[in-house]
Amino acid sequence: MRDPRTLTDARLQLHWAAQLAAIPGRTVAPPLPDDSHTSFRWSGDALRQEDDFHSGLRFRDLTLLLGDAEFPLHGRTMDEAFAWIQSALPAVRREFDDPMPHHAVADGAPFSLDDREAFEEMSRYYAITVPLLRAIHDDVRCWPHHFDIATLLSFDDGARTIGAGLSPGDESCDEPYWYVNFWPHESVRDFPPLPAGARWVTGGWVGAMMPASAGSDPAAFFRAAM
Repeated sequence: MRDPRTLTDARLQLHWAAQLAAIPGRTVAPPLPDDSHTSFRWSGDALRQEDDFHSGLRFRDLTLLLGDAEFPLHGRTMDEAFAWIQSALPAVRREFDDPMPHHAVADGAPFSLDDREAFEEMSRYYAITVPLLRAIHDDVRCWPHHFDIATLLSFDDGARTIGAGLSPGDESCDEPYWYVNFWPHESVRDFPPLPAGARWVTGGWVGAMMPASAGSDPAAFFRAAM
């Protein structure tokens, strides 16, 4: 298994590629009150939006999807990719989430699939996590801003929530990690034992997280934290 701490470049490229894939839903699909028109579902081996355009991103070979059409990103730039989307959907606008973690592709460098194994590993993390989340709640989505794939349980008309998901990595943990978070913070009073390598977080947000490098079972992590 690939060391999850070596996936940063693939994760950042995929995050920016997801910004491209989100454009049809974000700018031309009918808007939804919960902003879910910008989100993706994991379908097969790719992220896909649910509207009529079915825009998406296949991780393992870094390929944009639009209906049945495909646009491999290796060696291509953000400008070229946007032009491809616009050629099919002239009304789209170039709108991305802000802020975004920096990567050279945002400055015009071409995407690179040279480290293909890293992209395949990122795909594997999403693929193994989705059925675990569906066992918790069937509404599992990936949001392009934070690029995590997650589900949310809501109680008392939304006054209390439990979120569970996978982050591909971020500024707080530079590798994929599984998490469970709680709102409001004070709703958590007991902190049961977690699998080896997992920990409870009480600063900034309240919940549990387990980095992939811990080598523990994510299913056991979700059971213990929830």
